[in-house]
Amino acid sequence: MTARKLKTSWTYDFTLGAHPRQRKGGFRTKAEALAAERQAREDLLLSRKRLTYANAYRLYLAGTQMKDRSRDICDALWPEMKPTLGHLYIEEVTTAVMDDLKRSLRRQFYERNERAPAPKTLNLRLAQVKAVLRFTWKRGLLPTVPYVPMDSVPRGHRDWYTEQERDRLLAGMFELQPAWYLFYYLSLRLGLRLSEVYAISRDRVRDIPPRLVVDRQVQRGTKGRASKLITRKNDEAYVLAVPDDVMEAIRWHVREGYAGPEFLFSKDGDFPKYVDSHKRPLRTVQRALGLRELSHHAIGRRSVACQANTRGHSVKAIQAQLGHRSRQSTDLYIDASSNAAGQLRLVQGLAPSAPAHGNLTATRPQSGS
Repeated sequence: MTARKLKTSWTYDFTLGAHPRQRKGGFRTKAEALAAERQAREDLLLSRKRLTYANAYRLYLAGTQMKDRSRDICDALWPEMKPTLGHLYIEEVTTAVMDDLKRSLRRQFYERNERAPAPKTLNLRLAQVKAVLRFTWKRGLLPTVPYVPMDSVPRGHRDWYTEQERDRLLAGMFELQPAWYLFYYLSLRLGLRLSEVYAISRDRVRDIPPRLVVDRQVQRGTKGRASKLITRKNDEAYVLAVPDDVMEAIRWHVREGYAGPEFLFSKDGDFPKYVDSHKRPLRTVQRALGLRELSHHAIGRRSVACQANTRGHSVKAIQAQLGHRSRQSTDLYIDASSNAAGQLRLVQGLAPSAPAHGNLTATRPQSGS
């Protein structure tokens, strides 16, 4: 309690959450000031229950810096959750209510697809609920954030290219799809995201010393919105040191006339609406060479991480190369190779100095025996 004695009376003065400062004086005794303060706090707390989850969701969209693509996803998911959550006050959105939401979502999926939704599908909806509740909690509109019952997601095998498969693909790309050779060379050598490769411009490539500034990406368009250039994920830029072979590939690409005046992979500065022009040349080369038909993400970003991990590079170095904010993100990429690579390095480190089978003469029968 924050009651203070003035010259001739008592006053209370406090701040609660995101509400404006509450101050009032003129009370004759301290007990009277404290009682008035308690009543003022209760009035502010009760006023929070006027905020429904639907209104909290609208405040979340208005008060959050969110890229258009993420906003599209929120708008697409909201109609599925509105019947269960929209009419409730935010303090009534408990763990039990979120269990009801999961049952409702499963019922909607059965009605549309006649199959159960995958755990990731449900977790995407629950993550949005958690984000809205955390938004209101941080602004003092909710006392606590309830437990969000996420579904456990089984870890599946993640495919990636070995260095031999990478080299075969790049050689085939050079012969069969030369205009896309640099696109995949940068992807498979540096581990850049698809949207980041599309956004590379000439002024982001530095010759002395060889550097590549990664600070932008191309956002995929929709039927009603064209693709556009935006800041990189999390609005964080980073700089990559570029080896000589990559610089030579960039110079070759420009020299052959495949680059535009500004961007390396756009002649006129515009980008395809759905940013998927790379798919056809990739499938063409993979089928021609008999390679596994993996996605751009699998053969590029994930393969760079797994190849580096297999060679024994530290997770910290891989994290810096991929531009991840946290190590947890990097662990998701190297999980496919970490167990096998770590086990192999362990066994190799315990090898005997001179195994008997390495000396073939040791097992030959002696003459006269």
